[in-house]
Amino acid sequence: MDRIDEALAACDLFVSIGTSGNVYPAAGFVSAVRYYRKAHTLELNLEPSVGSAHFHEARHGPAGVLVPQWVASLHI
Repeated sequence: MDRIDEALAACDLFVSIGTSGNVYPAAGFVSAVRYYRKAHTLELNLEPSVGSAHFHEARHGPAGVLVPQWVASLHI
């Protein structure tokens, strides 16, 4: 968990894909990232998760559609 917390503290983008947001400790990761105030948070999910309100941005629909659209928008 220490390594995960270090990664959450250091990231500048946190993306959650296809999860209910009910299972801890992973369900608390978005709150941890928001606490550090360094990363943009994005939820890509079929429907809003339990913690959807904790994300800066949420896109809902099938992952097979959302993920390719999001990756294409990154301009990398």
